[in-house]
Amino acid sequence: MTDENSVLVVAAGKGARDQAITYAVYHTQNRRSFRPCRWIAFYANNSIDTLAEVDGEPEHDVIIGKRPELAALAAVMPTSNGDPMSPHSLFRLKSVSAIGPIENDLLGANGRRTAYTQRQRYTTIDRIRRARRTSEL
Repeated sequence: MTDENSVLVVAAGKGARDQAITYAVYHTQNRRSFRPCRWIAFYANNSIDTLAEVDGEPEHDVIIGKRPELAALAAVMPTSNGDPMSPHSLFRLKSVSAIGPIENDLLGANGRRTAYTQRQRYTTIDRIRRARRTSEL
């Protein structure tokens, strides 16, 4: 069951955010564990600037390179970001839009900026809509 207010914030390196905008999907390692959520936000380059509504449950064991409707995505996937012929988990997205940006202002013990997330974090849609800095999430 999906949590209507939950936002999954993913590290969007290696083009995940751009692929979400262009192809309305988010793919990740196969069967990666996530809490049920209605929204995905993308963290890249020290900010969160893209939000998408999840369209249904994630699909697992998806071979992107064998799906005709995903051929354009498969053609641009670098093999370093997951071979399109290996299984992935796939979120279909709707309402992909720009937000914020929500700037990362988290500091480590040494006083230097540290990544908001390198894998995934969760927050709420209300916080995402109000925040200007990651410390507000």
